[in-house]
Amino acid sequence: MSLLRVGKRLVRSRVSPIRFLGPSVSLAGLLSFGFMLFTGRINLSSLDLGALVGTTETAEVAGALAGPSTLGPEITPVKLDRSAPRSGDRIRIASFNIQVFGESKISKPNVMQTLAGIVGNFDLVAIQEVRSPKSMPVARLVDLINRSGGRYEATLCEPIGEEGNAHKEQYAFVWDASRMRMIPESSYVVADGGNRMHREPMVTSFESRVQLAPGQMPFRFTIINAHTDPDLVSNRAIANEMNVLDDVFIRVRDYEYTQHGEDDFLLVGDLNVDVRNLGELGQIPGMMSIAGSLPTNTPGTKTYDHILIDGNTTKEFTGRFGVIDYVSDLGLTPEQALQVSDHRPVWAEFSAYEIPPVINVAQQGLPVR
Repeated sequence: MSLLRVGKRLVRSRVSPIRFLGPSVSLAGLLSFGFMLFTGRINLSSLDLGALVGTTETAEVAGALAGPSTLGPEITPVKLDRSAPRSGDRIRIASFNIQVFGESKISKPNVMQTLAGIVGNFDLVAIQEVRSPKSMPVARLVDLINRSGGRYEATLCEPIGEEGNAHKEQYAFVWDASRMRMIPESSYVVADGGNRMHREPMVTSFESRVQLAPGQMPFRFTIINAHTDPDLVSNRAIANEMNVLDDVFIRVRDYEYTQHGEDDFLLVGDLNVDVRNLGELGQIPGMMSIAGSLPTNTPGTKTYDHILIDGNTTKEFTGRFGVIDYVSDLGLTPEQALQVSDHRPVWAEFSAYEIPPVINVAQQGLPVR
């Protein structure tokens, strides 16, 4: 165990992300890397739930979330051209719940090839539902992409879940190291001393790798990877996890802004709710779900997965986004699609360069520097 001081709070670390490096590293080499990063946790145990959300802005944003998309009718999803080279001044970020991503799935070559083809389309992918304490599935995925000419790396946390649960899960981030850089020692899992979430989110910061002109800065951001428990986000849940994730977002935002001056945050993952049921998370001023109400389950009947940003601060979003349909986009049969996952990947495009936000800092609740 390592200890890291976060602000004035001394917290115990339980995250040891494993890094997988380079296209020339063999699978054996990948798996030989031990726990390389020891990181801390932001403690949520003392939060006063709901005290950080204003009432006026809440009503306005809640009304917007009731529509088909928080972006408005002028922005529509697009399909990726898998044969087209990626732009040097834009990056693509995706969220992907790879259903029960464990040893059984990696034993299916066709499934793994499909997963590698999907992940290799993006500069950064946040993955949920990795179920292998040895991290073999992510290692195999990275190795497969890199043997096809990629330069991908990955980091993941230790298994998360209630003690004694045989189905603990890991979060992972996989990225194109030729176009993205993980900020060193930026990964941590949010501490949840009050046991308010079944799976605490994982947080990591990244920045784009781009050629800079005078006055330009690479797009740097912090991304929160989350997977809620479906039983704890229903209207019947006594303590709804959507009303905890708003506190996660706000506390992570305040901490990263105070410590590093960061003002761009993404909360992504399988939230098991549509835009109408984002609860207090959706009531944060400026919060928007990029893909809105597009279906993200594989049959195309439900919306579970989101990429959420504060539209007041993250001006880097270009307006391009989409959800990959395994059948219409990749030519799989419905049966083949379900072997890949019961979730579709959702993605969004951002400028590779930092764009300063135009906001009233006091209104947004950010610390004033």
